[in-house]
Amino acid sequence: MSKPLLHLDADTSIKALQAALLSRSHDVTRTPTEWMALDASDEAQLLEATARGRCIFKFNIRDFQVLAQRYPEHGGIILAAQSEVSVFV
Repeated sequence: MSKPLLHLDADTSIKALQAALLSRSHDVTRTPTEWMALDASDEAQLLEATARGRCIFKFNIRDFQVLAQRYPEHGGIILAAQSEVSVFV
């Protein structure tokens, strides 16, 4: 099974998290990037990640439950409760 392509949205866009995932051979992008502005809406981030074949990682659980129902053909949504982040490299 291949690893999913992952996109960290603006909420989860922590450089250390991206670096840790990249160091473990994951294909991960993050907002902002050349194709996603920092102020992009949740909907825009989901749709663009989907268009690029990426699963989006998000802390905003409530809003993304609604978006997942509105766009059932999304590329995948990983939702996590926001807490203190520790990244081990």
